[in-house]
Amino acid sequence: MKLKTILLNNIYKKFEFQFLVSLILLSNYNGTSAKSEDNGGSRWVFWTYGANGERQCANLCILFILILILSLIICCGWSIWYYSNKTKSDKGESRTRVLMLIEEAKNNLPKEELPSSEHIAEIQSFGGARAWVWESDTLDQKVLIHGEREFIEFLDNMDTSIQTNYPCFVPVFEEGEGVIVEGEQIRYSETMFVQPLKTPHRKLHYYEMTILKYTDPDNTNNIAIGLATKPYFHNRLPGLNLYSVGYHSINGQKFNNDNIGNEYGPDWTKVEDTVGCGYYSDSGEVFFTKNGKFLGNAFTNIKHIWFPTIGASSPCMVEINFGDNPDNEFKYKEAIGYGPGGPILLSKRRSLKSRGSIKGSPSESKT
Repeated sequence: MKLKTILLNNIYKKFEFQFLVSLILLSNYNGTSAKSEDNGGSRWVFWTYGANGERQCANLCILFILILILSLIICCGWSIWYYSNKTKSDKGESRTRVLMLIEEAKNNLPKEELPSSEHIAEIQSFGGARAWVWESDTLDQKVLIHGEREFIEFLDNMDTSIQTNYPCFVPVFEEGEGVIVEGEQIRYSETMFVQPLKTPHRKLHYYEMTILKYTDPDNTNNIAIGLATKPYFHNRLPGLNLYSVGYHSINGQKFNNDNIGNEYGPDWTKVEDTVGCGYYSDSGEVFFTKNGKFLGNAFTNIKHIWFPTIGASSPCMVEINFGDNPDNEFKYKEAIGYGPGGPILLSKRRSLKSRGSIKGSPSESKT
C-alpha cells in the first residue's frame, strides 16, 4: 500500500513539473495571427490562422488540452487508489467480521443439555412431534409463522435462520415404561410408538421442508435445511457457523462450520421441492433427502444436541413436516413413523386422527 502511494505521488509530481514547463513555453508562444501590432507582445488566443487560411491550435487551445489530459490522469490515478483501498478494506472488514463471529461462537459454546423431566412429560402430553415448534421471538419483522406453526415465511433480504424449541432427542425416560434395552441398543415397545419400516429400530430423528413460494424472480434465494446447536446466530444459515450442518438449495452443497461447502447433492430451487434432514443420534450420521430420495450420508460421527434449523437469504415460504400428520406422510418413506423426537407416539397419533384435529384451527404468529 505504501509503495502504491509513493508511485502515485511520483507520477503527480512528474506531471506537475511537465505542466509548469508547458505553461512557461506557452507564455512565449505566438500564433501567426496572434501578434499584437500595437506593443509587439503576445496574447492568449484559442485559434490562429496560417498564411493559407488553415486554422491551427493556439496557446490557449494547447493549455486546455494539457489541463484535460492532466485531469484525466489525476482521475484515473485517484480511482485506482480508491478502489484498491476499498477492496482491501472490504476484505479486511469481511475477515474481521468472520473472526468476530468465530470468537463469539467460541465464547458462547452450545448448551449440550437435554430437556428436563418436566419438559419430557409435557412433550408426551402433546403426543411427541406436535410439541416441536419454531421459535421466532428474537426475529423482529423477519419471519412470519402461519397455521399451527408449520408454515414459515421469510421476509428479509438477508440470511435469517430459525430453530425449534426442542432438540432432536427421544422424549422418554430411558428407564421408564415401554423402553427395551438390548445390549447397548435402546428400543421401544410397539405398544407405545409407530413402528418404522426400517429395522432394527434406531434413534432416527427426521423432518422435511417443502418450498411453497419464491418471491425472487432471479432464483438467487438460498434456502437451507439442517441442524444446529443453541445458541445459534439468527443471521447465519445452518452450516455456515460452528456447531451446525446444512444442505443449501442454490448449489446443492453441504456445509459444516464453513463458508465454502462441499459437493453433495442436486440443487432444490423449485416450488414443491421437498427436502428432508435426518440424524441418527446413536451413530452421529446426518443425511438429507430430496423428493423422497436418499442422498447419502452427508456427515458421520458428528454428535451434538442438535436442534432442527432452517433459513433463507431472501423472501420465500416453506412448509415443515414433523411426521405427526397421517394425512401428510413423509416423502422419504423409510422415515415414516419418526419425527424430530424419534419414533412418534402411536396412541396420540391415532387419537388425533380419529378426532380430526390434526390441523387444528388456523392461527398466525408475527414477529
